[in-house]
Amino acid sequence: MITDYDLIIFDWDGTLVDSIDWIVDCIQKIADLQGLEQPSKQACKDIIGLSLSQAMLTLFPGLSDEAKVTMVAAYRSTYLEKKISSKDLFADALPALNKLRQMDKTLAIATGKGQTGLDRSLDGTGLRSYFEYLRCAETMQSKPSPHMLFDILEESGVNPDKAIMIGDSTLDLKMAKNAGVSSIGITTGAHSYEMLSEHAPVACINNLMELFER
Repeated sequence: MITDYDLIIFDWDGTLVDSIDWIVDCIQKIADLQGLEQPSKQACKDIIGLSLSQAMLTLFPGLSDEAKVTMVAAYRSTYLEKKISSKDLFADALPALNKLRQMDKTLAIATGKGQTGLDRSLDGTGLRSYFEYLRCAETMQSKPSPHMLFDILEESGVNPDKAIMIGDSTLDLKMAKNAGVSSIGITTGAHSYEMLSEHAPVACINNLMELFER
């Protein structure tokens, strides 16, 4: 399956890193601190992949611009309380990345994280050297806009039919579809097999090593 593609683009949270529960906890915590109704766990999962500003407006409709800025700052402060290391990677993430590198695949990241958060995560996990292209929602349009993927494709020179997006959220798969790129859903993060399957991925997998089994 993965042999058909030259460019493998990964989401970050919930795909390579086991961070979904921490993100949900942070969102619910800042809602309590700001006296807002706590969103459900699934509602929090559904916005992972959006930029922080869009995420806050989606979870807390009617926020003023000032309140939105406060919520974004509070989330960042709370999120940074937890250090990130290679222990936060899913167990199969590093073996899968090593195997892809041995296959001479070009690897990229397209994430809803901000640049600071992405840099911190790449350095903390030790994965920076694996990825040739990095795109985040802070400097690009947020998922499911195809902007990040279009930018990676343009810089890499890879045709859309030779690229594939791997992600745990329907936002990842929608972004891929909007960019004319194939996708693979992975059930380790935000959304279930059933939800991911609705967006016509070429496959839905339960762990990254399944990439090499088909």
